[in-house]
Amino acid sequence: MTTYSPSYKGTQWKIAQVELEPDGLAPARTVMEPTGLAGPTVYWPDGTTSYVLHFKGGLISWTVADEADTALRALEALRSGEEITAGALRAYLRDVRRLETRMTALKEELLLFAREAGPTDRARLPFRDIGEELVQHHSTVAERHRRILDGDTAQWRPWLTQGTERAAMYINGGELPRTPQPEREHETGVYDSQEEPGKVVARCRCGWAGSADTNVVTAGRQGKAHEGSPDA
Repeated sequence: MTTYSPSYKGTQWKIAQVELEPDGLAPARTVMEPTGLAGPTVYWPDGTTSYVLHFKGGLISWTVADEADTALRALEALRSGEEITAGALRAYLRDVRRLETRMTALKEELLLFAREAGPTDRARLPFRDIGEELVQHHSTVAERHRRILDGDTAQWRPWLTQGTERAAMYINGGELPRTPQPEREHETGVYDSQEEPGKVVARCRCGWAGSADTNVVTAGRQGKAHEGSPDA
């Protein structure tokens, strides 16, 4: 086995480029061995570099790695100025488009996760911190978060969350299910007055009603004062 470095204690790999037997099942001979190893980075005699990815996500993670590999090949082809065949160009466009949509789903799932209650029962990150990392104003981030809660999720979110507990979250729009709260004896709201058209009145579940008013804010304050009254 070849270790990445003398101090590396993780999974070890034997890395080499080989030629396969005609049956494709066994290596026939070693074509090239690396000139250097640094963590997951492998340097080859022909001037190329490999980066070994480690993941446990099965097909989902493998798909992202495969499309990222295509994107890197497209990048290298463009930067080198080589002519790209029609078939390769179609493959590059297809995989880059797919990778872009998958990354959008991943970015928005991270946004959702960041705003969910963490171990401290508070959102893991405030909108300002998220906006700073995404180079967006925090109000733009908050607005996108609201649209996701209302059901406007990323196109490939079902692909991203399949087989996980998160697949059942946010599927119908609206807030996440909350723990049922006991019904309060005093809970007020502001309603149109039936006795005086054009005015509003605060009413409580207990039967209390405030005075009719033309100002919704004033009526709302009456209701809150009633809820906080020791005699309520």
